[in-house]
Amino acid sequence: MSDFTRYLPPELIDKVLSYLNVKEIGFFSQVSVNWREAANRDSVWLHHCMKNGWMKYGISGSILHEEPSAKPTTNVSGTSPHFDLYVPFDTRLSPICKWKHVYLRMYHLTRNWEKGRFYVSPTLRGHSQRVTAIDSNGTCLVSGSEDKTLVTWNMHTGSKIYTVHGHSDAITAIKIQGHSIITGCADSAVRVFRIDNGDLEFSLFGHSGSVDHLGVIDHDYIISAGSDRTVRVWSSSERKLIRMFHAHTDEIECMHCCGHMILTCSWDKLMVLYHVENDNPIQVFEGHSEAVSCCQFDEYKVISGSADSDLRIWETTSAYCTHVLEGHTGEVYCLVYNKHVIASGASDSTIRIWSHS
Repeated sequence: MSDFTRYLPPELIDKVLSYLNVKEIGFFSQVSVNWREAANRDSVWLHHCMKNGWMKYGISGSILHEEPSAKPTTNVSGTSPHFDLYVPFDTRLSPICKWKHVYLRMYHLTRNWEKGRFYVSPTLRGHSQRVTAIDSNGTCLVSGSEDKTLVTWNMHTGSKIYTVHGHSDAITAIKIQGHSIITGCADSAVRVFRIDNGDLEFSLFGHSGSVDHLGVIDHDYIISAGSDRTVRVWSSSERKLIRMFHAHTDEIECMHCCGHMILTCSWDKLMVLYHVENDNPIQVFEGHSEAVSCCQFDEYKVISGSADSDLRIWETTSAYCTHVLEGHTGEVYCLVYNKHVIASGASDSTIRIWSHS
């Protein structure tokens, strides 16, 4: 029987394979070397990654370069969650194409989560008092404590890399940005350290109370909010204060950054929206009857949670409240959303999932 893949252009073969599901493509690939090569194309597997929402793992992520965490003596399910793709060196088959590799890794990872196949990483012990702040870039984890120390950890081995003793009070906020670690401290300072060795690069002083929230915009602007009820915008390149906002009358409970905008929520029942290049707030969101404890936003919508047990959805540009989500019987402490759903957690010990509509 003649091999039709020898006579068809690649675009037409891709079109034929687009009608097959992944399992059928697998059967197709086992027929012959030529058929395997025809199915081992990024144009074929990109489609299936897109269908499963896995595009980001091949574009902005590094799923192909992930390393497993340190392997303990036992794991939860008794079966290995490690992905080990063996391709013989002495073969005439071409290497697995990028998007097929992404699909295989993500399929394996998804199945592990579904079946409970995972390792519990070893407990990281290095602080002598309560851990109050934490951040990670996927390779190292940085923790801060009431013992005034900053500790960096290797996430793959669970080992301590180094400890920094440069704070005079409890560390209250941590943000990793590129090659730097930014910390907020109860001594009112913002400090920037080198991530590779923990050396102090510079400090920023201006707050009159604890620096409780940190953010970074455009890799240069450091955003800090403190117990002095102010939001401050600093230039890391110029190492100075650019502007300060004092819009709240009570302590700031949460801060979120998106694009060039900053959103804060407070015990004064308000949320305030700022732009890093404007001297005055651009919107005030008013409607909750108790402290606003959590928030998240994008250019289109703002979602807030409050001690009044409600979540609210607002228009970012107009500050108009479009929906009030009622259902929790206690204070809403945390929320997160994506394009599909909103998740919230409250003091009533429940997690609720809401639709955007």
